[in-house]
This record gives sequence, structure tokens and C-alpha cells, in this order.
Amino acid sequence: MAEEKRGLNNATITLMTCIALFYDVLQIILSWAGIGWLIIPIAYLTFIVWFKMHGINFLSMKRAPTLGFGALLEVLTAGIMPSLTYTVLRIGLDSKLKKLAPGLGIINK
Repeated sequence: MAEEKRGLNNATITLMTCIALFYDVLQIILSWAGIGWLIIPIAYLTFIVWFKMHGINFLSMKRAPTLGFGALLEVLTAGIMPSLTYTVLRIGLDSKLKKLAPGLGIINK
């Protein structure tokens, strides 16, 4: 029964995406003051813990391409693109896809 509750449902993915978008907007606003970089560790810690509570490893070698693309997007656009939102949404939807159709996960290697 406890194993059945592991994973993400649609409401959790939506809430995670909204929180990630909030962090991205907050980072853009604080970037004008030169302290936007302070949001990144707080945001990543939030999602590391949140995903771990649902049995999903946020930082892993399987997720390296997604996290790497998000980091590259962050650096190239100076924090203006919502890269954290992209990363959280991609990982959340991938975990949902793996739950619905185990053989069809995007990052299923």
C-alpha cells in the first residue's frame, strides 16, 4: 500500500511546476539587484527534498542530461529563462510517464 502511494500525481506535478516558476520569477527579480544567484541553492534543495519524499531521485546520473541542459540554459540566458521550471516539469512528467507506461520513459536507460 505504501509503495502504491510513491510517485507523483497530476496535482503534485502542477504544484511543483508553479513553485519552480515562482523561484524562476523571483530569481529574475533579484537578478536586477545582483543577488539572483542566492535563489538557486534554495530552489534545488526544495526540489531535492520534495522529489525524494515521493521516491524520485532528483540528482542522479539518469537525470544528468536534463539537469545539464537546465544549467546551460541558466548560464546562457543569465537566469532569465525559466530553466528550473523546465527541469522540474521534465522530471515530473517523466516519472509520471514511467508510472503509466513503464517501458516508455524518456530517461529510461
